[in-house]
Amino acid sequence: MFSYWQRREDPLTRCIEDVVFNIGVEGDKCFLAAVEYLCKKRLGEATSIDKIAVKYGVSLLCVYKWYAKLYQEGVRYPRDRVEQLLEQVRGKYGVAIAEEVKNLYNFLKSKGALDGLKPEGVIAALLYYAAKKHGLRYDSIRTAEEFGVHPETVEKNIVIFQWYLHGKI
Repeated sequence: MFSYWQRREDPLTRCIEDVVFNIGVEGDKCFLAAVEYLCKKRLGEATSIDKIAVKYGVSLLCVYKWYAKLYQEGVRYPRDRVEQLLEQVRGKYGVAIAEEVKNLYNFLKSKGALDGLKPEGVIAALLYYAAKKHGLRYDSIRTAEEFGVHPETVEKNIVIFQWYLHGKI
């Protein structure tokens, strides 16, 4: 009997693969150590860069040089939470809905409607709008559960955003 082993898809592995794919460098241990450090920072893990260098058997200096180069190329660890949520929307609902959410977000941000609101509640409410616009059956309770916020927060944000989107404010 044959069994097929599937590689575990944890967030760290996905992050490392994404950065390696986007940058296009493979096989360089210093680069891989720098990418692992960056991805662990993105995920909120507190592993020091020197420990990762030891793990890969490379010098701290070469890892730091790659990390600095990645930073200069725009690959940074403290990604914006909104950007992370938009990636989540893009992965689950597709590019069209993610772009709609992003456009609504940018419009509301330009109007000052998002000041003091948590990104999860904002994106949840905007996903509700985008899903309705694209004809998906979607409700505020489902979107609240997806983003870990209360349904009342999503409903409140929907009402507030309606005023801005329809030109009442």
